[in-house]
Amino acid sequence: MFGIRADALCYAAAMMLQFGAGGMEIEHFWTIEPVEYTMEGLFTRTAIGVNGQWPIPGIEATIGDTLVIHATNKLNEPTTLHSHGLFQNGTVFYDGAYMVSECGIAPNSSFTYRIPLQQAGTYWIHSHSKQQSTDGLRTSLVIRDPREQYEFDEEIILTLQDWFRQPAREMLKQFRSPDPRVRFTPAVPYGIIGGECANRKRLLFKPNRTYRLRLINIGSSFDFHFSIANHVLRLIEVDGVLVRERLTHGVTIGVGQRASVLVTAMNSTDYNYEFRADMYTDLLQMPRYNPLNYTGVVQYSEGAPLKSDSCERWLCINDLDLEPLDDEPVLEPTTFISLDAYSGVFSDQTFRHSFNNHSYAPPKIPTALTALSTAAQERAYDPAVYGPQTNAYVLRHMDVVQITLTNHDYYSHPFHLHGHTFQIIEIGSLRSRQSKLSMSSPVRRDTFVLKGGHYAILRFRADNPGVWLFHCHINWHIDLGLAMTFIEAPELMPKVPEMLRENCIAQGIPTGGSSEQDNEPTPYTDQFESYDPPSGWKLVSYILNGNYDSS
Repeated sequence: MFGIRADALCYAAAMMLQFGAGGMEIEHFWTIEPVEYTMEGLFTRTAIGVNGQWPIPGIEATIGDTLVIHATNKLNEPTTLHSHGLFQNGTVFYDGAYMVSECGIAPNSSFTYRIPLQQAGTYWIHSHSKQQSTDGLRTSLVIRDPREQYEFDEEIILTLQDWFRQPAREMLKQFRSPDPRVRFTPAVPYGIIGGECANRKRLLFKPNRTYRLRLINIGSSFDFHFSIANHVLRLIEVDGVLVRERLTHGVTIGVGQRASVLVTAMNSTDYNYEFRADMYTDLLQMPRYNPLNYTGVVQYSEGAPLKSDSCERWLCINDLDLEPLDDEPVLEPTTFISLDAYSGVFSDQTFRHSFNNHSYAPPKIPTALTALSTAAQERAYDPAVYGPQTNAYVLRHMDVVQITLTNHDYYSHPFHLHGHTFQIIEIGSLRSRQSKLSMSSPVRRDTFVLKGGHYAILRFRADNPGVWLFHCHINWHIDLGLAMTFIEAPELMPKVPEMLRENCIAQGIPTGGSSEQDNEPTPYTDQFESYDPPSGWKLVSYILNGNYDSS
């Protein structure tokens, strides 16, 4: 039996002190429901909106506040809300990961997310149930710090998202096909920039003022490259982590990633300037549509002549070149995990993604409830209790985990870790075996884009008891199995909110016990796809980023 450990008491006391801080209650009442949305007169389709609106208005708060979202589900299936990038220290059951931290909000039921905001930065909120985020249940979340470390005059929040004509459930059937001719039929999206149809957005600038642009890729599958003609961007934040200022002409933002840049306006209103939000992917071969070039206007004066940027090559900053402002030193690992990402046809005759040959599927009992209900029997540290399809790794409190992450596909994956940021220690190529190491204080992110045929070494400290997903944030890929679970210090996890139990019971889902009897499909390993692309394909992301690796 587990006793009450000293570190458990210390952790509980720290949470009480942290949550006892002042701040306002930022309260929102959300009715999650279908909404008809018309795209530029081209087509109308059903989106998942809030209170009859789509795009969904963003949320803004201040560090120390408590975010309260009363969510009512008017869909015909369960839904959840995940605050992407928030650590949820002490509030794992509000993380919103379907069948991981909760059972989902049953149709015609409600759930209240009550989240103390302990970190400042640029984040977003989206459903973590099925493909609901792809269908529109997503918006921005910005948490400000009154003690800003960078100076600027004004702030602009700019969401970037892909938007498909087809409902997500139809596209997912296509992507599951074992036939690559069906699977890779291009599904060309449209772009929505700052909540408006692409090419219509205007950013209003005044001479000599400095603007903080918060760029958020809330899309489902495409990356964006952002730049402004004749303007220099100063990168100061990635994924909620402040970094030492780096000058750049453009910034690439993968699915789920965020970045803040400072831009100082020109000293005259003689011209307006084009900004670009080019959308691209290396997943599909679409010569006419990749990249999709979307533009908007930085407006100094209505009717002024427009200057555009003729540069054809994208200039970007490598993650390993960034340094966090807090100078956190390199963590020394105590636990080592290797994750190999493959894709191929499995025994159920569907195309799937996997880590270490395990293709993730939601368990029959939420993983967090299994961890909590088995902790007293000392079974919570046995990965088998969570079922093989969860690809579970159990961590001790304060372990320093090193992940050696290898992408054997020929396309990129934006990997996201719930509950933490991770240090990016090393990135290398499987082709050339060339690699690059981080600085003495490596940058931290919660979402990292790993190119096809590359590996990375990531580290984080297991200082947040709970159950946390690690997964590709291309929405199709997580539904196709590219996910795994960290169960962290289960004996220190908080109690389950009663409202969460009620949602489980309403759906006939047990509120505790083991998922170890679940079965999983097995891979045909001879059908795994390699990181060499099909004949005639070009590795688009390598070319556009200016660092094509042909070795």
